[in-house]
Amino acid sequence: MKKLAFLNIFIVALLFTSCDPNELIYDELDLQEANLDEYYEYNIGKEGAPESYTLTDEDYELSSDEGVADYKNFSEYTLPKDFLPEILNIKFFAPDAYAMKVTYNFYAKPVVDESNAKEISEAEYSSMGQSYPNFSDEAAAEALIAKLLDRSTYDNEVGDENTVLYRLYVKSETRYIRVNADLSAEILDYSSDAYELTDADYGFLGYGNYNNFSYIDQAEESMPNLAIELGHDLPQDYKCVVYTSYSDIYIVYIFDGSEWAAKQSVMPVTEVLNYSLNLDDVTTSTWWADPAIKIALGSADYEVYPDACSYYNFDLRTGKNPGTDAAILVEMVGAMLDANHSPVDDQQYLVTYAYYDGSNGTADIRVLRTAGVWSEYSN
Repeated sequence: MKKLAFLNIFIVALLFTSCDPNELIYDELDLQEANLDEYYEYNIGKEGAPESYTLTDEDYELSSDEGVADYKNFSEYTLPKDFLPEILNIKFFAPDAYAMKVTYNFYAKPVVDESNAKEISEAEYSSMGQSYPNFSDEAAAEALIAKLLDRSTYDNEVGDENTVLYRLYVKSETRYIRVNADLSAEILDYSSDAYELTDADYGFLGYGNYNNFSYIDQAEESMPNLAIELGHDLPQDYKCVVYTSYSDIYIVYIFDGSEWAAKQSVMPVTEVLNYSLNLDDVTTSTWWADPAIKIALGSADYEVYPDACSYYNFDLRTGKNPGTDAAILVEMVGAMLDANHSPVDDQQYLVTYAYYDGSNGTADIRVLRTAGVWSEYSN
């Protein structure tokens, strides 16, 4: 029955492509019957493609890329256009040009907008049940701040982002200090090439009883003296332990249409893929994925332009910037990508942006950078 169904499909296709409906159809039919066997054999064990599908952990393990298989996601280094079709080819068959909506995980570090971050106030810490103006548990902070935003942030649209700054209190935390050439010191979030203080170093600095610093400012003040004592070439990073430590933590929240939640590095992305069926050689049939990296502009991006940062959108009205000038819009979008997203030449980017043209809305634009110059991409 399956063979007969496929054969009927082929005959219909021939009816629409042959010049002579009596002669050429039957001349081609023998060839198509041979191809039909190949098609049937090629698709043994596969499922008919549904209208929509979400990849499972087991699906990612079908990838030829070790990172996709291990981490169960795609990224800017392992793009869906390169590694998603091979997974779908193993699982599904479909008629030519069939469209399937596929949801997959994509890794992209959230863009932190430090300059416009909402700083949690003492009153807000108290309203969240904290005895002091800080949190000691990151998971609790993430959940409670989300509820705070639900209560206090309104008029949001799906995809809106908000960077929040809060203080984290921890004990016996590893911290990193950089001593510059002028003997000034600065606190780092992390350093992969830091000198780790020894017990003798703590003793020399007067903190040998417990081999740690009590507070971060003690470490910051002490590191230049240690650098001089050890004769290090500067700048140099140092790794030490601080017993009582406060860290500034930035966290990005995203609005899903009903509530705020911490934006994760791995987020679901949905796109439509089409199946390209090659009847001459069915083994070359494949799913086609959009080659673009997909980016939704956030507040840090709009901050690049004064004309866009007031309401975090583009004003498309006549006489405004970018207004109705598509070239200016492309230039502004490109500058935002350059500032915050580390783009590369000859890679397509599908950018979702917010606009105002008398009413609020969102739209997509596909752009490409060639030799450092941005243009709107079209096939």
